[in-house]
Amino acid sequence: ASRMLTEEISDSAEQDSTNRTKSIIEARLGLMEVSPDIIQEISKINISIVVSHCESNIEWIKNYIGNNYSVKDITIYSKCGKNVEGLSALERLSPAVDVIKLPNVGRCDHTFAHWIKTHYELIDEEKDGNDIVMFLKDNGRHEHQYLPIDVVFSHVSKTGFGCIVKPACSCGKDKCINDMLIPTMQHERKSLQSFSKTEHRRLRRDDNSDFVSKKYADLKSWEEDMGFIIPDSETMPICYRGLFVAQKKQFFNQPKMSWEQMESSLSRGDNIVEGHYAERLWAPILSDVDDESARAVDKVLSQYAEKECS
Repeated sequence: ASRMLTEEISDSAEQDSTNRTKSIIEARLGLMEVSPDIIQEISKINISIVVSHCESNIEWIKNYIGNNYSVKDITIYSKCGKNVEGLSALERLSPAVDVIKLPNVGRCDHTFAHWIKTHYELIDEEKDGNDIVMFLKDNGRHEHQYLPIDVVFSHVSKTGFGCIVKPACSCGKDKCINDMLIPTMQHERKSLQSFSKTEHRRLRRDDNSDFVSKKYADLKSWEEDMGFIIPDSETMPICYRGLFVAQKKQFFNQPKMSWEQMESSLSRGDNIVEGHYAERLWAPILSDVDDESARAVDKVLSQYAEKECS
């Protein structure tokens, strides 16, 4: 009888634990849903936009953000010495638009690290920590893969970080395999940290002569040398394509020295493997999520997943 009572208590405790976990996940799923008042909520904070520009027309940015949101300032970093086409559209989006020249190194990741390092000590976490910064490339060729702007702003306002690109799914011969959805927030950490790459040639101008790093064998070695602080977990989030938003307070997840190290490392050349390490680390170094929150985010975002291979 005593053993039966113990088993019943154990079963009851396990059921209570399961119910608590379910309630937590359901609550976080609700938190992740797009707020019907998101436009009003975002109107209470400032939005800044940082654009890494080489040669593409940036008018698409105005079209993507639309007319419902007010942008405080836009900084365009010109890295290829070319005119910024579509500038007038962004001047209609914000009263303060600056174009600044930077050396053509490190692609967009160098640009973003430079902006964070430059502004790090100018941020008052209590006063403007909830303000949002959008980090964008000049080209919008994958715009069909971007999440709706309301979804992006809803998520960043509640979790501190948001990926602009929709979740991807593995592609079969003719269609997307939805049961093989690639989660945004739950990549296997060990596999991610072993990531490396020997070349990258997407554009004709891509030169692989300096691509491989003599110093870093994989992502983990680069992450550790940068001094990034990432909580222990079995999984880590990833945001591909270098398009994301973050609240300013998230920059304090890392010490200023790490941002300085990052900018310096990404200055080694133009087409370099360190840029691919950086792309995969923006989400984990700027996010504040536990495993349950990660599952909640992925469940909500899965409804926006790309349905076709591209």
